[in-house]
This record gives sequence, C-alpha cells and structure tokens, in this order.
Amino acid sequence: MAGDAVAFVRSLLAVFAVLPGLLAGFVVTLVTLSRRRGLNATLAVWGRLGTAAAGISFDIQGADHLESARPAVFVFNHQSTVDPLMITALIRHDFVGIAKKEMRRNVFFGPAFAWAGVVFIERFHHARALEQLKPAVVALAAGYSVVVAPEGTRGIDGSIGRFKKGAFHLAMQAGRPVVPVVLLNSRAVMPRGGRLIRAATVRVVVHEPIATDAWSE
Repeated sequence: MAGDAVAFVRSLLAVFAVLPGLLAGFVVTLVTLSRRRGLNATLAVWGRLGTAAAGISFDIQGADHLESARPAVFVFNHQSTVDPLMITALIRHDFVGIAKKEMRRNVFFGPAFAWAGVVFIERFHHARALEQLKPAVVALAAGYSVVVAPEGTRGIDGSIGRFKKGAFHLAMQAGRPVVPVVLLNSRAVMPRGGRLIRAATVRVVVHEPIATDAWSE
C-alpha cells in the first residue's frame, strides 16, 4: 500500500513537471525572442524534472549516437505510457515529435504538445498521414530532428509491433539518417494500461545512424 502511495506521488510529480517546463520556455522565449530556444528550455526542464520525479534513471549504450548525426529521424519502440517523457529526456533539444491526432484532444498534454510543435497525424489514414508529415519534413530541412514511434501505438507484451512507414518516408524525403533507439525495459516504469509510475533504471541502446541515401520506395 505504501508503495502505491509513493508511486501515486511520483506519477503526479512527473506529469506536473511539464508546468515548470512550460514556464521556463515562456520566460526564455520572452527574453531571447526565440521560440526555438524557448522550446528547448521546455524540453530540457520537463525531461530532467519529470524523470527525476518519476525515479527514472538511464543506463545508455551508444549515447554518442544521440548527437552524432543530427538532424536525424529518431525511431523508438513504444512500450510504456511514459515513453514520451523518457524520449524527451534522452533527445533533449532541437527536435519535433510526431503523435497520434487523438493526443491533441488531451486536456493536459494536448496544449503542451501543440506548444512544443508536435506534428499530429491520423494513424489509420495512410495518404492523409503522409500529407500531415510535411511540417516534419520542413523541420528536418531547417536542422531539427524528428522523433517517432513507428509502431504507432504501445505494445502490450513487450514484443515489437508492425511498423508504419511514415518515419522512413520522412527520412528519405529529407535525406537524413534514421537512428534507432531501443528502450529495453520501459514497461517496468508503466506498461500499457498501467496507472502509476514505478521507479526504475531503464536500459537504452542507441544504434548507429542508418543512411537513407540509397533507399527507394
């Protein structure tokens, strides 16, 4: 019972850590007149405070690849409700996320994700989803990375689901590499259907960038 109470407090603190992140971003934007610097402040503060509050630490293999090929399309396996927070803490700066359109309607995270420049797509309409990815292509051309879970939804048992193709079309169009980020045990923090965040050391493997120059449709 005490463990659940601690997990409940951790969960609240991790979620509400986005608020000081938004405040930091707003202040930095006002001072520097740069929305991108403001967004980077938001991402840095939420990633750092949110994971600390949740009791999440990382054991990272291949950490150099998080910076070596930017801008890049970072793809990750989606196993936990808390993956967006963990990915934010790992990628840290100068990136645009891609999320399902339903997230835009979330009362709490919808406005925050919109401020952060998240690209919302319709997962079940292939042609429309490709059209909606155009802002992400523009972001890559402007020097910003893109982060996406190609499975499109969280897995249930830890196995990898079928990939949707949008992330790979995006990398090809922009001529940028794909960097796979594997979260080996993120389900331990909060699996699909879970309601409380559990403290854990998440093992991460960041693979070498994969060039897309020779890819074809």
